[in-house]
Amino acid sequence: MKFTKYLVPGFVAVSAMLSTSSCVGDLNVEPDDPNTITEITSKADMEGVFASMYYDLLTGDGLNVSDGGAGSFLRCHFNLQEIVADEFFISDKWNDPGYTVLNFNTWGNDNEWIYAAYSRENHLAKVASVFIHDLHQYGPQWYSDTEIAAMDAEARVLRGYANWCLIDLFGKGPWVTEDSETGATPETCDRVTMFERTVEDLTTHVDNLIPAAQQAYGRISREAGYMLLAKLYLNAEVYTGKAMWQECANALQKVVGTGLQLAPEYKYLFCASNDKYVGNGEIIWGVPQRIGFTETWGGTTYLTIGAYMEADGDDTPLATKLKELNNFGTPWSGLRCRPELSKALKGDPRRLIYEGDYQEEIPDLASYKENSCGYMLIKYTNTTEDDYYNTAALNDPDFSYNNGSQVSDTDYPLFRLADAYLMLAECQLHGVNCDGFTYFNKVRERVGLDPIAAPTASEILKERLCELYAEGHRRSDLIRFNLYTGSTYLWSWKGGEYTGTGIDSYRALFPIPYQYIATIGQNPGY
Repeated sequence: MKFTKYLVPGFVAVSAMLSTSSCVGDLNVEPDDPNTITEITSKADMEGVFASMYYDLLTGDGLNVSDGGAGSFLRCHFNLQEIVADEFFISDKWNDPGYTVLNFNTWGNDNEWIYAAYSRENHLAKVASVFIHDLHQYGPQWYSDTEIAAMDAEARVLRGYANWCLIDLFGKGPWVTEDSETGATPETCDRVTMFERTVEDLTTHVDNLIPAAQQAYGRISREAGYMLLAKLYLNAEVYTGKAMWQECANALQKVVGTGLQLAPEYKYLFCASNDKYVGNGEIIWGVPQRIGFTETWGGTTYLTIGAYMEADGDDTPLATKLKELNNFGTPWSGLRCRPELSKALKGDPRRLIYEGDYQEEIPDLASYKENSCGYMLIKYTNTTEDDYYNTAALNDPDFSYNNGSQVSDTDYPLFRLADAYLMLAECQLHGVNCDGFTYFNKVRERVGLDPIAAPTASEILKERLCELYAEGHRRSDLIRFNLYTGSTYLWSWKGGEYTGTGIDSYRALFPIPYQYIATIGQNPGY
């Protein structure tokens, strides 16, 4: 396995763990910033720009935000899917700007997390578009037509992913393509237009992707491309007013019919050896994180050390638990579980939550600030499958698996096969003949739960919560099931009140950040 190594200026060393394949030779090269390259003069230049697209999912570089990790694509998108819903909130202990209004669903257009998310989406779309342009201009001297088509398709999926985030979170944005003129203001697209164009681009090129069984680790496979299409179709009624359940099921069949299998043990999908499941396994698209190579304060670093709580001493139950999870520095004590998540997972083998001496409920913000409220997420660990409970470190105080590193060694699961199975169940619920309920029960069978012959909408939504929590899907799911805005479903601190209160329908979309209003305009209600 090869690694691409590079430096994020100013705050953290990062590298893209992109192993080689026939279409891209040795990717042990520096990823180049397409905004600074004026001409591609070598194959190494071409591959540097290629690597920079994947790098964009990890970096927080280049944004004017309060913290180096705040601009990370995965970190800010996790916040806009999970912190604003019924799974997690961020402790006041951090006192970082922008979190309280996410906790309370009271954000405005000046929130730095919303700004960072919108900026990262636009940047990824631009980087991918520049690469597509340069690939076709310079690539023929180094690559075959088949190789160019495959690399082109990878870039289009990365751009399509960025556009999907714009569609889902903001409802509109600039339409950037390989033909866009650098420096010119691109066309602004509404939600329906952006959806239609993104779907058209993906369907035209997705079959050029390399199948998962042949694709290199850390890179986008054909199955990942179809999974992105399925995600667009899954939410089509929200985005366009027209349901596309049959199209969703058709795309998912291109994923589940290729031989991919569920991992035998749920918890191992979220530990430091989960790269064995990435690509040609359950994690259809995973973002590599590896100490010394792909380091970031976002991704699973945010979901491990950011979620773990600081222990008072070395002999406390919490200190022991942290060693089991592989404590690799002083925990940040920030991310907490809302009680709705904890209660939904009671009796479920997937409940990877540590209660300790903490309160499940969060009745007042004073105690919450002092760390006594909100259980600790332990779904993501920094131990390996072979030593999941870190007995080596527990038995040897001098043992340090991470060599003192502060960052995570666990890949981030962007798309999983279990999600595809649950999406098929949703398709069947809406009348599609796709054997979705059978797939639904495969997910339950994996963790020893009894099958449900004909799951209802509420049972499918709960299964999605229990299977996919902390993976960046919850806000979109609640919106699709008509439970996010309004007061039909309340959760703790929704709308800024402890018992929850309804929120206005316009909050199903985030505001366009004030930095972009002059060119993009604003969403209604803000």
